[in-house]
Amino acid sequence: QVIGGNVMAGSLIYGPKPEYPALAKQARISGVVHLHAFISADGSVQSLQVIPPAHPLLAPAAVEAVKQWRYKPILLNGQPVEVETTIDVSFMIADDQQ
Repeated sequence: QVIGGNVMAGSLIYGPKPEYPALAKQARISGVVHLHAFISADGSVQSLQVIPPAHPLLAPAAVEAVKQWRYKPILLNGQPVEVETTIDVSFMIADDQQ
């Protein structure tokens, strides 16, 4: 069962933001890391795979954060099911950050 990212984003119940890697912040590296994820029937993240291209300083921080995420179970005919989705994690440097 493939569920779109917007549906999954709406069912996110715990999603800590990734820690911006200090080296990436100092170098003013920003971007989006795309992850292919399997979400188990209980709403936990089962597996993650980085979808290239991804910046090597940003990808590990995205994976570490998303591994902790939890979703409301997605129901199909009243039963929780495993789903696969794409998760986008953005790293943007605000003008007031140094």
